[in-house]
Amino acid sequence: MATLQLSHTSQKHKTSKEAVLFPHTVTTEQQSMVLVKRLLAISVSCITYLRGLFPESAYGTRYLDDLCLKILREDKSLSNNETKTRLC
Repeated sequence: MATLQLSHTSQKHKTSKEAVLFPHTVTTEQQSMVLVKRLLAISVSCITYLRGLFPESAYGTRYLDDLCLKILREDKSLSNNETKTRLC
């Protein structure tokens, strides 16, 4: 498997939280899968936030460089049917 190198143009050194969220290099299939899952979670969270599909309280705030990200939290109080209805 080839090594994937990720780079940020805005900063030369990542903080420890950014390094955990997006590692500098991805060398294994497992690391690649984790990275894709994180990117997908961020994408879905951003779309649902911008469309107002869930209440503000359903999101947590994470920062990446100067970018504020709203990430969906898991809400145990919603049933599966209610969640599916809200996404449609």
